[in-house]
Amino acid sequence: MNTTNFFPLRARMLVVFGLLAAPVFSQTAVPEPLAFVKESQAARKWSVYWGWNRATYSNSDIHFSGKDHDFTLRSVYATDMPTLADWDGVTRFYLNPGAITIPQTNLRVGYQWDATTAIALNLDHMKYVMKQNQTVAIDGQIKGVAQSGGKMLTSDFLTFEHTDGLNVLSIEIEKQRSLDIFGPSLHVKGFVVAGVGIVMPKSNVSMGMVGRERNDEFHVAGYSAGVGAGLEVDVLKDVFVRTACKVGFVDMPDVVTSSEGDKASHHFNYNEVLIAVGMRF
Repeated sequence: MNTTNFFPLRARMLVVFGLLAAPVFSQTAVPEPLAFVKESQAARKWSVYWGWNRATYSNSDIHFSGKDHDFTLRSVYATDMPTLADWDGVTRFYLNPGAITIPQTNLRVGYQWDATTAIALNLDHMKYVMKQNQTVAIDGQIKGVAQSGGKMLTSDFLTFEHTDGLNVLSIEIEKQRSLDIFGPSLHVKGFVVAGVGIVMPKSNVSMGMVGRERNDEFHVAGYSAGVGAGLEVDVLKDVFVRTACKVGFVDMPDVVTSSEGDKASHHFNYNEVLIAVGMRF
């Protein structure tokens, strides 16, 4: 995607956040249904969910540095990398306990603090893949040779991915409101959420231009902050389905790009859409 297409989508998602946030935080909001308030206050239940996501990213400038290189690629385009959700993909990955972490996934452990507030530890396992064969502006030096103009990002020059996870581990605060839009027989909650946390990728980088082997370890590379909004629907008393849209910012000043300690840095915005299944206990 390009930057021109990214921001209208991001703006639409923020509008959704604002529409849900207004009644949640308004002093004149209609009180919660009494049964929901009593149930939530009495239970103070924990919950856990597991789900899947898609993500889009704004273009970013990526700076690479090491003992024999120091250069920047400008306005680099990247995509996510979803596992194919056909019958073979569903049975091999999504429903296979031994391969369940391979798709782009979400894990959340939450605690219902009171009738309208929850706190949670949240892991968004997204994937970030620099698009190959795009041409971008380059400046700096590689092995003492000055770099300028346009550069095609072929696989023998550079591959750059966070595919063993663009892993955002965050603490989130959530405000909720019971909704009656589907009638009294179906318990539905709208929610808004805000969180901050660390980014711990396992980056897959191949720097053919300097002949480096990749570093293959998880590493705390930076931080993230984001907001979101969504719906939670009870399908049984303590089993629910949740869907949400999130927008966020990622800053990674310390990406490890090789086994010899070379580094990269970049920052970007993201949009994420997720669906999850959870249980309270």
